[in-house]
Amino acid sequence: MASRNPFSANRGITRRDFLNGILIGSGALLLDLPSPAALFAQTAGWKGYGGVGDYASSSGNTEEVVNIFDNVVKGRYDRIPDDAEDTGEVYDLVIVGGGLSGLGAAYQFRKKAGKKKTCLIIENHPVFGGHAKRNEFHVHGQRLIGPQASNSFVAINHPDVPGYELFEELGVPRHFDYQPLSPELRGMHFDRTNYGFALWHDISPNVGYFFEDAGDAQGHWVSDLWGRNLEGSPYSPEIRRDLISWRNDSRRHFGSADYRQMLDSMTYSDYLLRIMGLHPDVAKFADPILASGLGLGSDAISAYAAYQISMPGFTGFTGRGRERRLEESTWHSFPGGNDGFVRYLLKSLIPGAIQGKNTFNDILNGRIIFSALDNPGTTVRMRLSAMAVHIKHDLQPDKSNHVEIAYVKSGKVFRLRARAVVMASGSWINRKIIHDLPDAYLEALGSFSHSPVLVVNVALTNWRFLFKLGLTACRWFSGFGYTCNIRRQMLAGDYQPPLHPDKPAVLTFYVPYFFPGHPAKEQGDRGRREMLSSSYADYERNIIRQMQTLFGSAGFHAKKDIAGIILNRWLYAYLNPGPGFYFGKNGMPAPRSIIRQRYGRIAFGHSELDGHQNWTGAVKEGSRAALQSLEVT
Repeated sequence: MASRNPFSANRGITRRDFLNGILIGSGALLLDLPSPAALFAQTAGWKGYGGVGDYASSSGNTEEVVNIFDNVVKGRYDRIPDDAEDTGEVYDLVIVGGGLSGLGAAYQFRKKAGKKKTCLIIENHPVFGGHAKRNEFHVHGQRLIGPQASNSFVAINHPDVPGYELFEELGVPRHFDYQPLSPELRGMHFDRTNYGFALWHDISPNVGYFFEDAGDAQGHWVSDLWGRNLEGSPYSPEIRRDLISWRNDSRRHFGSADYRQMLDSMTYSDYLLRIMGLHPDVAKFADPILASGLGLGSDAISAYAAYQISMPGFTGFTGRGRERRLEESTWHSFPGGNDGFVRYLLKSLIPGAIQGKNTFNDILNGRIIFSALDNPGTTVRMRLSAMAVHIKHDLQPDKSNHVEIAYVKSGKVFRLRARAVVMASGSWINRKIIHDLPDAYLEALGSFSHSPVLVVNVALTNWRFLFKLGLTACRWFSGFGYTCNIRRQMLAGDYQPPLHPDKPAVLTFYVPYFFPGHPAKEQGDRGRREMLSSSYADYERNIIRQMQTLFGSAGFHAKKDIAGIILNRWLYAYLNPGPGFYFGKNGMPAPRSIIRQRYGRIAFGHSELDGHQNWTGAVKEGSRAALQSLEVT
């Protein structure tokens, strides 16, 4: 069954247009997969519907980016082609990557170097922001916005907290208004993000758990699962006891002062099973929650990384109850997720890039003025749909004057030079395109593993079916994905969508790919294999089937309730911080400590180096790399 897309006419494309498109060559060389013909022998296209507005052409990793990266892996750009066009440009700094790290680097560079120094940001997608972008819909005359990936933040009010200075300098507000609750919704709990219920705040009676077991052909819902001490779940008394212990345990399981290093020496699964003595089903229950925050499950992720994102089991180290620890911070989400920070940064760097004044309303709602991004009259420029493919110092790194950069745009290779480079891109691409890296850097970059995530935004004409169930967020244990929710959306100037069961809303799925029992890199490759070889129609079918299973008993019907579905496929969404990522292992330094060192005129600044990827960490890493670049410019 196919969902309706009433917005296609707004963009001049039809459903048939994207059903006829096929992603060519997509990653067979990336992942050592079978031939593209075997992978893409489907009638449906890969990209599918992209929504409306400025972000419609850039949902997740685009086909063009995937295909160029495929050519990078193939070795097509191991040397710069003879017919590459030299632009003649020389910049003080070139930043590879236009996400939060790249924009953070540009912001810091301009702040410290002044407005006379020139900076170019090279971004491989059609819209800036990296994972911090939005999807937009129009449903029944209502504009709706959902995050493509990066989501949630804390309003930082204390000078000692990372990010405070940026809030102050950019003028980001700390107080926000959210959709008011109509009388029939009062008393219902809505998350303001898409991570909260899925990861942590799952104690609300409006969070439903859907169980299917051998004796229950239709499945059944249990709400307020933890408040009911798992009553109604199919778990045995032993497993219930251990799940409750996992949630509430306050013991300090080892007393050494260096507990962080101890935690980083093991996986979260080791900690749960070996240190806490819990049933293996506890780790299984935790796996998708952990994977939503760090990419893979408990058998692959460092226990210290799990501690960092407030997974259960660490109250004895913090001295604070888990729920209290979380409630001390107020979590927010801009309508498009962390694209709000991206737009604030860009507006400060290139004021004309977003239509309107420097106000909350205009920054979040103004149209992107693409022609202003790469303007020769400005000292900070951004070049979109330009993918760096070959980077190398012009001489030996310690004697060089410039770095040569080749990039692909509109199918053609261009080249330019920079006095310094910040690689605000991930290690999976950096190690392929920097051609004079020493072995220590190559080994460090190659030690990282990454996994994909699929973020699905489903535009609903109404969510009466959820209201009938008394739910705003859901978790299930078989089928497609594992969780979805509707947000209580932030009101932002002209963006004032109503919150009512009979009004349009966005239902968001975060779908991690993890395969317990396999090495981390193998899990990542397997996830990308699945993502690359699935058409839009495949995913659409699975999403609708899952929604029918979950909500059919409450009157859900796809033809009347779904207005559109956007897929955001992120092939290397998460760095997976395994044991030793933070503090090293076997007496060796952590690989990230090597990568954080400037190499010649090249510095590395990407959110992955922070481990737990978040907007403040992304900006921090980019800023550090920018300061390193100033040492050679």
